[in-house]
Amino acid sequence: MALRTRVAPVRSPATGIGLRLILTLLGAAGLIASAFFPWISDIDGLDLHLKSLIETTFVATSNIFATVGFVAIVLGLVAVLGLAARFGGLTRAAGALGIVMVVLFGIEVYRETSSIEMQEGPWIALAGSVLAVLAGFLGWRPAAVTPTETVEDTVEPVDTP
Repeated sequence: MALRTRVAPVRSPATGIGLRLILTLLGAAGLIASAFFPWISDIDGLDLHLKSLIETTFVATSNIFATVGFVAIVLGLVAVLGLAARFGGLTRAAGALGIVMVVLFGIEVYRETSSIEMQEGPWIALAGSVLAVLAGFLGWRPAAVTPTETVEDTVEPVDTP
């Protein structure tokens, strides 16, 4: 018996890697740029204290390492660093953490009873995070080889005179 195999059609590896590169860079740019935009009450991401992710206290701080913007920049850099890996796990993780950061911030804004609204910073971070997650699913994929059918070798009798 002979086993025939068929290679499933897949997109070109160059197309997937190119699309992954573009989406990762756009996502990282969104995360990094969000740090320089106002998040709430005209407080930029690089001035907004990390407490705003877990408390309804939206205060500015001069310590750049304790700001929401710093976290967004680090997540953007981690997403770009994820391009070095063959599979996009690190890029997906950075994007997912960015989404979690924006959701936590949105919950605290919602819990605040005054008329505070999210400004463009968290929305840009959310868009960049979603792009990073999508980019993490693209890239190099091995071709799928599947058995299709079995062909039996048959020998027909030969008539001899």
